[in-house]
Amino acid sequence: MKTRILTAIVSLAVFVGVLAAPPVVFTIAIAAVILIMLYECYIATKADLAMKIIGFASAVCMMSGIYIFSVSNHEGLPMILLAASFMLAIMLHMVLTVAEHGKKSYKEILANGFLTMYIVISSSCIWLTKENFGISKMLLIFVCAWSTDTFAYFIGSLFGKHKLIPHVSPKKTVEGAIGGIVGAVLGCFALLIVSEMINGMSWSSFVGWLPFFIISAVIFGVAGGVCSQLGDLVASAVKRDTGIKDFGWIFPGHGGFMDRFDSVIFIAPLILAIMAVCQL
Repeated sequence: MKTRILTAIVSLAVFVGVLAAPPVVFTIAIAAVILIMLYECYIATKADLAMKIIGFASAVCMMSGIYIFSVSNHEGLPMILLAASFMLAIMLHMVLTVAEHGKKSYKEILANGFLTMYIVISSSCIWLTKENFGISKMLLIFVCAWSTDTFAYFIGSLFGKHKLIPHVSPKKTVEGAIGGIVGAVLGCFALLIVSEMINGMSWSSFVGWLPFFIISAVIFGVAGGVCSQLGDLVASAVKRDTGIKDFGWIFPGHGGFMDRFDSVIFIAPLILAIMAVCQL
């Protein structure tokens, strides 16, 4: 437990440092995390060298397309490049099924490609949320994941009696899952209040906006809490099928980047979508 807590404190300090640094640092950090998570997944799924090379090449191609599209006016050539980057990633894996015929099945290769696209697209949504809606809104993604995980663990440990999906994750309980969602709502509410106070909101304004904060916290918290636990269950299912305990070892007591981001990347697309819809 001490190791887990110490690792969490150090990781949080690094995370804050990255956010405080110039924006390019966060962009580079997200790209690096994506590539590390891909490597961890390729090792877990026993991808061969050719599959790894094509996977990384596809990831770089898609990340480049997303970046160019995001910093442009979203019209014309950038849109074409974005679509082309994803099509190229698909085509590379299709061609690999021919090159690897007799060595690796098309199911393994295409599954590898799907996993690559999932990690790249979902993780990029974290960066897109920050770029389009600011740091405080992007933090909702992480707060949802952290609050859900923390509350689900303690509520499940104290009150958990009914197993959630034991053949995927034996320790998870229905009570813990409900507690995780409640925790996500509370975490989102706290973040919304703190961010507005930092931005100079007065007490009288706070009282007037309180119903809005509560509704927003419920929307983001429930959606994020459910997605957080689904992301964790998906990762657990993959780990059980591949026969591993953790995807990596870089975080003592926590596993690898994929173990730490499995919930985050499942939440990110939904939070980004809600933000985009609310802006319309």
